Amino acid sequence: MIKITQLINYFFYLIVAATMSEGAATRLAFIDSFATARGNAFTATASNPSAVFYNAAALTQLDGTEIQANMFAISLGYEFESSMGLGSQDMDDEFQAVPSFFFSHRFEDAPIAAGFGVYAPFALKSDWGINAPFSQLDPRVPFYADLQYVKYHGVVAWQITENISIAAGISFDDTDVDIRAPALRLEGDDQLIGYSISLLWKPHQEHSFGLNYQGATEASYNGKTSITGVGDFDSAADLVLPESIVFGYAFTPNENWSFEFNLDWTNWDKVNDLTIEGLPDFLGPAPSYILNWKSAYIWEFGVSRFFENGWYLSGGYTHVENAIPEETLLPIVPDSNRDFFAVGVGREHRNVSWQLTYQYAHADDRSIVDNVFPTVNGDYDLDSQAVSFSIAYKF
Repeated sequence: MIKITQLINYFFYLIVAATMSEGAATRLAFIDSFATARGNAFTATASNPSAVFYNAAALTQLDGTEIQANMFAISLGYEFESSMGLGSQDMDDEFQAVPSFFFSHRFEDAPIAAGFGVYAPFALKSDWGINAPFSQLDPRVPFYADLQYVKYHGVVAWQITENISIAAGISFDDTDVDIRAPALRLEGDDQLIGYSISLLWKPHQEHSFGLNYQGATEASYNGKTSITGVGDFDSAADLVLPESIVFGYAFTPNENWSFEFNLDWTNWDKVNDLTIEGLPDFLGPAPSYILNWKSAYIWEFGVSRFFENGWYLSGGYTHVENAIPEETLLPIVPDSNRDFFAVGVGREHRNVSWQLTYQYAHADDRSIVDNVFPTVNGDYDLDSQAVSFSIAYKF
């Protein structure tokens, strides 16, 4: 028991201390390595403790007690070419690691299951360097952003009938932000309460449907703003982290094959601006970044092949729609339509299972010509890759 407690504490430490990462639109949808290998199409399957995130109602299909640790590491290869003759710039493409941890338990004498997870549903780490051309000629344009959002999420699932399960959860969310431009730096943090609702319906052993809703939260980042050449001031900035709804359908014709399709919608319409409030009047109007993001879909498809000796192989495709208008795009979130391709291998042996996944992402080249900050105009290109590893233990 001591070793198990030490293991849990170790992964909790990793979660809190980690540098969170993700590119466009700040939502980190890839959590579990097996799900990532399936293009993140996992809502109607959710067959391990990461169901706390993907579909908590699916916890009723697990037996006993299980713990799971995941690590998702991504390298963002963004490139910028100015249309104003200011030159080009590459974003720092070092691998950034995002760990997560999950626990699940199915009660023997009741149709009830419970779970707990620590993970990052939103994250952003981008660094163009202080010499980025769009910031050098316009010191208001941010060149660096670090958003960390860690969710401590507890859920309870109830199997109502043989075919239908529902679940609800509540979370304590801890978040902080650091945004830098040559003219200013914003730092702040907040603690929030979130919630989730989910459903699993299996009308037939070959077919299952999943629905997962994650509620929106609104962070008020209280901290300080440093104005270059003037000083540091207490400040606050509000930012909405929107709700998402995921629908999934899985087809399992036999014990060897599993196919799934998911449609994921995020209500980015709620993200309108980032305004820094509380600064002294002598500094003039409150600094504000108009965002006006638009709601977008994520299309996900995955397939898994299971073998008799416990090995399994998965592949998947994910298409993420652009959520940020041309006029309000900021280089710290260089959003565009993106395609993700993934493949992974795993094995279940006795009480231990593991998964290793490789993912490649390519974004449509995006040309910005009418931005509110003219220095941001230019071409943006992305080629990134990620690796993911998960390990789980059943009691």
